[in-house]
Amino acid sequence: MRKYIYGVFLLMVLFACWIFFVNPSRVGNDRIFSKIAITFRLPEGYAFTEGAPFKLFWQSENSRGKLSVPVGDKRFNPFETPYDLVLTPSVGSRALVLNAKLYYCQKASRMCFQGDFQTRVPLGHQTVPVIPWVWVIEPKENTGLGTRR
Repeated sequence: MRKYIYGVFLLMVLFACWIFFVNPSRVGNDRIFSKIAITFRLPEGYAFTEGAPFKLFWQSENSRGKLSVPVGDKRFNPFETPYDLVLTPSVGSRALVLNAKLYYCQKASRMCFQGDFQTRVPLGHQTVPVIPWVWVIEPKENTGLGTRR
């Protein structure tokens, strides 16, 4: 009889631990999912280089300007426009910082370049399911600054 009582007690303790630590109704509720639809714009006479190893990393920025650890997007493709980036910024994030390594060519001279570009996407208190973002890429040798227009 004591075996059954101890067994029931052990099951109750395990069930209580599961409810407290892994409550299924709370899992995922503190995570915010955001989707950014990025449209890349190059100046007239420039084009992205086909087959190049493009890279995109994002970081969330808190109210003090601190950045989270960079997270890479393995399926990034600037030819897919608008490019849908689905991410989970840190709770309380004010903005997202996007860093991209892009390869592009100037059509007239047939010269190709590589650049590291960065942009900051403010999150604010938006209730829209998708944040549209136009990322204007301004080719500059050795600097590669991107802005939004």
